[in-house]
Amino acid sequence: MSQNSPKAKLIDAITAWNPLQDALDWSDAKFNDFAREIFRVQFAQNEPYRKFCQKRGIGPDDIASYRDIPAVPTDVFKHVRLTVAEEPVRVFRTSGTTLGARGEHRFGTLDVYQTALVGPFRRFCVPDVDTLRMLVVAPSGRDLQDSSLSYMLDELVGRFGDAESAYFVRPGEDGQLEMRFDELREALDKAQADGVPTMLLGTSFGFIEFFDSCEQRWQLAEGSRIMETGGFKGKTREVTRDELYEIFEHRLGISKRNGVSEYSMTELSSQAYSDNLFLDHLSAEKDGAGGDNVLQTPPWVRVELVDPLSFEPIETPGEQGLIRWYDLANTESVMAIQTSDLGVLVEGGGFRLLGRAPQAELRGCSLTIEEIVDASR
Repeated sequence: MSQNSPKAKLIDAITAWNPLQDALDWSDAKFNDFAREIFRVQFAQNEPYRKFCQKRGIGPDDIASYRDIPAVPTDVFKHVRLTVAEEPVRVFRTSGTTLGARGEHRFGTLDVYQTALVGPFRRFCVPDVDTLRMLVVAPSGRDLQDSSLSYMLDELVGRFGDAESAYFVRPGEDGQLEMRFDELREALDKAQADGVPTMLLGTSFGFIEFFDSCEQRWQLAEGSRIMETGGFKGKTREVTRDELYEIFEHRLGISKRNGVSEYSMTELSSQAYSDNLFLDHLSAEKDGAGGDNVLQTPPWVRVELVDPLSFEPIETPGEQGLIRWYDLANTESVMAIQTSDLGVLVEGGGFRLLGRAPQAELRGCSLTIEEIVDASR
């Protein structure tokens, strides 16, 4: 990688960001400079994306702002190979049934992905500690090699977890992944007895199924916390986020202010986190300002809302729209990603995730998908 390449310069800029002290926004000029350089590379090396942009009459010289860069709906990754890499070192796939198409995100290098991962997690999840016990209610990257979530968790456990950190979704004798709830109960017993701050990480439905499997309660040490990645519908029942956090407090002794929501997807290379734990860390009052589940992104990401049909930007706080990511760290595919998720902007910065948009509101995305697939043929 050339030291003057957009990728190398981005890595330097991300590395220079101090997650505990620096602001969450780069200047428009800085963000636009990176966006233009990265788009130029993706236009040149990502053939299906280039054809889509050309069909719309857009090229690198037409980009004044990052908002001018054409966004790709996430479902396109199910139908078209969107990558700048000739030979990937890693392929992450979206979840899906054996019959349904699965999206693929192909990486020629993981350098930017790895660099972009640590700082935001440090800021939003562990601003007050360097190491803690991490109990993961999800498979490891070894057991689920095409999962971006499992890869992310591996990197974080390796960086921040103590020697007692462990995973509690592993293959059984038949090779199928299964929840190891007995082992998780034992690990929680030990964490409580040891009196060490403990962090549970996993999908929301994994936590629901665990709590439904037993009635035991724990009082984990002060400083314990939760990171959940959404998905509130389990095999046994569906709960709201507020209901799940009430369960965390009742069953684990972890208050809502020590719970962090993480929001990302296979098609991205960065993550958004709720900021309550970081705000509480900054606050002199331990009943600080957090807890409203406002999602924030690092400075190399801009998240905006667009109208579901026209794709025109929505800038009014409180008005619903489809979430669009401009993720500079997504150097290996497409930096402008259009999701099918609804959100609302929050006064003062950040956004809230409302859930997946009804199918009727996704007609604009469907037309764009058809356009890209047709252009790639």
